[in-house]
Amino acid sequence: MVPRPDVSEERKSQILDTAEEVFASRGFEGANMDLIAERSGLSKGAVYWYFKKKDDIISALLDRVFRRSINRLRSIAAEPDSPRSRLLRIGEQISRDYQGMQRLMPIALEFYAMALRRKSVRKHLAGLYDELLSILTPLIEEGVASGDFAPVEPRNAATLLIASYEGLGLVWSLSPKLVDWKSHGPLMASVLMSGLERR
Repeated sequence: MVPRPDVSEERKSQILDTAEEVFASRGFEGANMDLIAERSGLSKGAVYWYFKKKDDIISALLDRVFRRSINRLRSIAAEPDSPRSRLLRIGEQISRDYQGMQRLMPIALEFYAMALRRKSVRKHLAGLYDELLSILTPLIEEGVASGDFAPVEPRNAATLLIASYEGLGLVWSLSPKLVDWKSHGPLMASVLMSGLERR
């Protein structure tokens, strides 16, 4: 007897792709599990098998987006170049990632609002920030050790780097005309590097 192929990842992707479309058109409040099941072509039972509630879908959807970005940033951080060059390229990549998730920004904002109310969502988001810190902190440590960067506390500097881009992302999501990622993103990285560099 031929074993049945494992389609769980394919089904999850199918549900998340559909959820992205539904959330983008209906918003978080206007979407529900039944509609996601209907639009995905799967039964309600199949959707509930993989995701128990709408919050789980939101978390998985944003995790998928962040995971792609984190993997790209990790690859840049591992390149054989100076810490300054890698951090600048990371800033440019973050800018491109934000541009690519324009449609998901309303969902991301609702996810952040949920994080203020729900400990599990807050914990999940904190885990993603910890992953970003694990990429940026060693780069800044390397720059400090080589003397290229001022003697800053690396984790604090990495936290400020993350917060700067998150802040720019928030401004962009609320007032898109104020932010041009193609110019503001690299400029942000350059300004931050100027602050890190030893005088």
